[in-house]
Amino acid sequence: MSTFALYKLPIVVLRNLFQQFGLAEIFNTSIISRRSQRNVELLMRPGRSLDLHLNVTENSMISVQRNDEYLHVKVVEFAELMEEPTAVSWVNINGTAVPMAIVGQTLYLTDKESALKEVTKHISKVFRCKVQGVSLGDSDSSNMPAWVIDFVNSQQDSIKTLWIDAEDASVDDLSHVLTKVQVSDELQCSLKFSKKGPHPDIQVGQLSMKSFKNEQASWMTIGHLLNLNFEFGDLEETSFRSKDLNVFLKHWMSGGCERLRELHIELKRPMNFNKVLREIDFEVIPFGDVKEFDSKKFNDTVEIRGGVQVRRKTDGKIARLLEEGSDASYFSIYVFE
Repeated sequence: MSTFALYKLPIVVLRNLFQQFGLAEIFNTSIISRRSQRNVELLMRPGRSLDLHLNVTENSMISVQRNDEYLHVKVVEFAELMEEPTAVSWVNINGTAVPMAIVGQTLYLTDKESALKEVTKHISKVFRCKVQGVSLGDSDSSNMPAWVIDFVNSQQDSIKTLWIDAEDASVDDLSHVLTKVQVSDELQCSLKFSKKGPHPDIQVGQLSMKSFKNEQASWMTIGHLLNLNFEFGDLEETSFRSKDLNVFLKHWMSGGCERLRELHIELKRPMNFNKVLREIDFEVIPFGDVKEFDSKKFNDTVEIRGGVQVRRKTDGKIARLLEEGSDASYFSIYVFE
């Protein structure tokens, strides 16, 4: 069988050649040797069009997207193989020879945590990109790999998106994630707790992002909400009371959650609108007074009819609160310039 001295080609030719390679071809070339990894790093342009996502769940996976092309590298332990692999290769991961069995794009290594760290660092170097998003946990598992946040923080300043999903996860692990993470675009939570009694005492740091979604927010307190600064919020199944909404509204009017544009809160019990507005200056708006609003929740332009209007003294922004009757269990606020 004849061989081809790839790296003896001129650098311009090599760069053009790598432009034609698919993501899987680039990755497979990079793990041949340390020299090959260095050459791939030199040939790859900065990955502005690449999206690297770290999915640390039961089926852990590192995903890279380039336009409409995907590379999914699944990382599992040898113990998860149905039978011992017939062939184990020694491949280069960040300059270290690592025993690995490759089936398709599934990498079988001895230790999942260290493998995920090293393979993520390797892919970041090769494709010259940062981790954009992280998914932690499974909906039917208590596993919450909090170490991932420490790892990502050691590699970069922040991530764009974080999704956390678990049932009866450790309060300490959840607190670690929600106090250490720095997320810029979207934080989405789905946390279930089967035990009755007091809500788990989860700690939440001062976080600022474009969007915050919580599908099962019964564990959240008003203190948690006051720690968040977002443009769009959507909270379902909350345990908030009317007096909690009053606290948040005063918080916003005094300059808190200054990025807010739209917020929807589902309550487990009907709210008392008079208690929500207690000690707050407001104006009742006639139903015929209509404002249009580009809603993130409905992904469309909606008409805001009537309601109650409040004004923030710090910057003059006004907000409309919708009143839906005495048994309303939904609180919505829309902020206008």
